Amino acid sequence: MSSAEELTFVVGRWLRPIVMLLYVVRCLGLMTTSSREQRSTLPNQ
Repeated sequence: MSSAEELTFVVGRWLRPIVMLLYVVRCLGLMTTSSREQRSTLPNQ
């Protein structure tokens, strides 16, 4: 069995890229949602 320090290091090493990826996906999702809302609120001519 690995020690707690090794386990924390491995989990942190895998978790950081996953958190960054989720952050980027969330930001992109918010941008697409806001642009979609802006298009839908434009008056239809």
